[in-house]
Amino acid sequence: MGRPQGPDRRSKNRLKLPQTVRVRPSEPHRYEFDEILSTLNAARNSAYFVSQNDLYEEGMRLFVTFPFSQAPGSINQDFVAKVVRIDDLGKGRRGIAVQILMPLSSTSGD
Repeated sequence: MGRPQGPDRRSKNRLKLPQTVRVRPSEPHRYEFDEILSTLNAARNSAYFVSQNDLYEEGMRLFVTFPFSQAPGSINQDFVAKVVRIDDLGKGRRGIAVQILMPLSSTSGD
């Protein structure tokens, strides 16, 4: 898949510093993976990362922890996201563009 030609429709600036994200499917009974990856670029409502996992599909819903840290005391926020684009980068690598849809609340609301 190539990049679409024409003006860039992004409304937010991209941060091109790598950030760590944790990605897993929202339907674990259908797909089984849990990846910790670095982004190539990110914005408040989107991220782009590279994976060798061939289970990603356009439209797939994910749980994304963004940014992610395993350091003690880290506060990791989970989000519901959707795969909006997949780029074939060669050598089994795929560029995955995700749109962050909403925070995943971990509180019961009591």
